[in-house]
Amino acid sequence: MQKPRIVIASTLKPLLDPRSFYRFALSLRETNKYRLNIIGFSTKKAVDQSDIHFHSLFESKRTAFKRLFVGIKFLGLLKMIRPKLIIVTTYELLLPALIYKVFNRCKLIYDVQENHILNVRYNSVNSKPFQFLILPLIQLIEFSSRPFIDQYTLAEVCYKEEMPWVGNAVILENKYFGEYKEVVPKRFEANQPLNFLIAGTITEVYGILEGIYWFGEFVKQYPSARMHVIGHVTMEEYAQKILEAAVSISQILLDISFTPIPYERILDAYEVADLVLMPYYQIPSISPKVPSKMYECLAMGIPFLHAPNEKWASITNQYQAGFEVDFSDMTNIPRVIDHIFNATFFEQGIVKSAYWKAKEQEILKQLIGDNLK
Repeated sequence: MQKPRIVIASTLKPLLDPRSFYRFALSLRETNKYRLNIIGFSTKKAVDQSDIHFHSLFESKRTAFKRLFVGIKFLGLLKMIRPKLIIVTTYELLLPALIYKVFNRCKLIYDVQENHILNVRYNSVNSKPFQFLILPLIQLIEFSSRPFIDQYTLAEVCYKEEMPWVGNAVILENKYFGEYKEVVPKRFEANQPLNFLIAGTITEVYGILEGIYWFGEFVKQYPSARMHVIGHVTMEEYAQKILEAAVSISQILLDISFTPIPYERILDAYEVADLVLMPYYQIPSISPKVPSKMYECLAMGIPFLHAPNEKWASITNQYQAGFEVDFSDMTNIPRVIDHIFNATFFEQGIVKSAYWKAKEQEILKQLIGDNLK
């Protein structure tokens, strides 16, 4: 008997995206029940795996012009794959998915990974004319698609309040997908070198530039510190600002790319990090969410310093996982140094609630099974 085909599709995420591939596809492959097809962004041809097949929407640099025609290519891929279930993760793929569903018997899940409305409104890279044009379009697509969507899944708990129209949605947070790892209490020895890390998407609202400026002052008071900045930068202008800010700080290793960096490399960077910095802007599109890197740090036992946020502080305090830092206040650095060397982190050991397999994995398998009956 032929296995049902499932499509997981995005215009914004790479083929080996942590959520689509590592969390969704690898979890579902464990059941040995489905043929999985991941559709996304890649400048290189991905090698198919057992029951997992890759299809790129962009073989070269992704541009706004190319995104105008991405729906046509997506619809062509759907006709070729003939899925029984489509999981769409970006709003612009909803329309072609609906067209396919009208003429073919299948189910449709909208996996809401981002609140696109808030992102457009508050992420400063978007100009006012762009917001004026795109916001009504997003609202129209998401609103008009509702009757045809069989199930919503949400990557953040806060989306339930921000998007009340999703109804009976299933929450699947971006928790750490790996195996359980023993975590031992961590203390730093006086005067030991400190290895800081900033990892993930390199964009303005994530406060990367502010983190670099703060670290530049930090090493003036603690010269043996080092920092690794690794991630995918989406804007050339912002990349230039990062380069200019980091060039005079010899203790910074800059490892940024205009194409997505393999997730394994990000995890390798975590393995050698002492402390992770999370200098996110506290804006409505960010502050209510829990960054996936927070779950990664909790699972791997890596202390982290985050921008002031009451919700995040409640998590860090519960597990002695780190503390708040105002990255715009350079006068607080002596206090930060004292805190780092006087604290004991992760006294409770392993944080099972930070793992994908603790809960989300089984919820996903049940959800997919129910939608393919």
